[in-house]
Amino acid sequence: MIAGSAIANPPEVAQSAEQTEDVQNEPTTWEDVRDEDHISGRLTFFAQPTMEELRLFSESGGMVVINARMQSEVDGLDFDEQGYVESLGMEYVHIPTNGSTFGFAMRDQLAAALDSTNGDVLFHCRSGSRASAIYSLYMIKEYGLINKVAITKSLDLGMSPIMVKLIERALMETPGRVIEGVEPQQIQNTIDTLVGFGTRHTMSETESDTRGIGAARRWVKSQFEANIEGHGKSGDSAPKVYFDSHAVEPDGRRITEPVDVVNVICEIPGVSPESRNRLYYVLAHLDSRASQANDSSSDAPGANDDGSGVAALIELARVLSAENLDSTIILMATSGEEQGLFGARLHAMQAIADGKDIRGVLNNDTVGDPTGVIEGQDGRKVIRVFSEGLPASMLSLDESEIGSAARKLRLYGTESDSTSRQLARYIADVAKLHYTTVQPKLIFRPDRFLRGGDHTPFNELGFAAIRFCEMYENYDHQHQDIRIEDDVQYGDLGEYVDAEYLADVTRLNAAVLVHLANSPSSPSNARVIIAELTNDTTLRWDASPEPDVAGYEIVWRESTSWKWEHAEDVGNMTQGTVPMSKDNWLFGVRAYDKDGYRSVVSYPVPARE
Repeated sequence: MIAGSAIANPPEVAQSAEQTEDVQNEPTTWEDVRDEDHISGRLTFFAQPTMEELRLFSESGGMVVINARMQSEVDGLDFDEQGYVESLGMEYVHIPTNGSTFGFAMRDQLAAALDSTNGDVLFHCRSGSRASAIYSLYMIKEYGLINKVAITKSLDLGMSPIMVKLIERALMETPGRVIEGVEPQQIQNTIDTLVGFGTRHTMSETESDTRGIGAARRWVKSQFEANIEGHGKSGDSAPKVYFDSHAVEPDGRRITEPVDVVNVICEIPGVSPESRNRLYYVLAHLDSRASQANDSSSDAPGANDDGSGVAALIELARVLSAENLDSTIILMATSGEEQGLFGARLHAMQAIADGKDIRGVLNNDTVGDPTGVIEGQDGRKVIRVFSEGLPASMLSLDESEIGSAARKLRLYGTESDSTSRQLARYIADVAKLHYTTVQPKLIFRPDRFLRGGDHTPFNELGFAAIRFCEMYENYDHQHQDIRIEDDVQYGDLGEYVDAEYLADVTRLNAAVLVHLANSPSSPSNARVIIAELTNDTTLRWDASPEPDVAGYEIVWRESTSWKWEHAEDVGNMTQGTVPMSKDNWLFGVRAYDKDGYRSVVSYPVPARE
């Protein structure tokens, strides 16, 4: 019996049976392969198909294969996808896509492919995520879906959540347009002209048309005026340029005689009546100095400190004035910075007196030289962003109030969550979203040691303000008489400004300003509820007033992290609860509008209701 059984079932027969079972388990039709949840109309979204899967798709009546992988990825396949697809009688379309190229061009190529073909379509990339992301842009345009609905649909079709940011970036056309609009040659021309005034010392010549602070400020005003021409706006929305003059008496230090400290302002009003009174400032100081602070006659070209910042302002006027931004942008070339921040301080004090609603201040000071001073240093792709942690306005409180405020900061661990610090984090988020060439390096202190800048008086008066500054400063080129000593060139000369780098810094400024101006107001009265001990966290806030607010996100981070790490959409509500303990994380809330622009984060105060 045993022998007979062995003869009846030899090993090779058993192996054949196993092979037959494997064959029976292999897919034999396209329906066995596709995922019903990843089909929308003609389109099936798919990961990289094999030759067998392409054959099954063709046999099911499939007519078109669209590949969203980059050519380098296609070259790495072990078969010729296009050749094989066409050998099966199907059409092949290539829409190469990656994170940096993703945008409306891919959407338009998909639309053209669908318009010119018939039948079922297999749309794939490596995993199907890029393909369904492109389809999100297509649905918004072709079907009129609102952004959030289209994104949700694409997620259901297999899109990875990491693609959401790329879709949001693509839908924001204005930041991309202003980034592309910045021209390095325009910036170089400005630097050359500013250097040509010889000195721009606050106490220097004002009557000459070719030398001194007077000639320089008149020229800057004329450049602002030229760069806002053709804006196509009228009435309250029309850009304007003007002098902002302040009489300053001698102070016994750096102001040795009565002088008019004159700022040059280009104002680009917001087009939204609900947002127009929200002001976002960009600062750079026009004045320059030589080795001696009160030397108003020696040449002080000030190419980098701070001709670089002024050149950025003038270029920003050109690329932003034609845009329809919701809030108002104030571009201000200050004077008296080297004498004690007079122009910025007097303007900020007047803004307080006038009740102006200044939401954020970006100070660009010494932003044009990326070269290092030590071998191997390269700051070409980075810019420092200085921000205060403890608000400077705390120092103006009464002594008893300072103690109370300090105790709260210590108790709740909020020493790194001032409005200026939130503005710095916002800049980092915008830079990451748009893949800007220059990325911010956040420095958690108000400014460099032994130095100061025009953002300081705004901080002191309670406004959110930060400073942009190049990574590696060369002090041989700052506050120096022009000379050569021991074969070392001293002086702030034009040759030490890199127009390409400065253009990238300007592009970062432009993108940030578009986001700030177009986003809703940060939610007010934000509070974290501490009425009882819980292992979840509830936040409440007052609604942002803009009519296009679409919802709110609760954000959180590790207590040791410099940036907001997580976000949860809570819809268009003024309260939300997340399943994390307020004892273990730091929380905030931000608003977003229908176009995906997000506000600066509001940091909540502890409250019982």
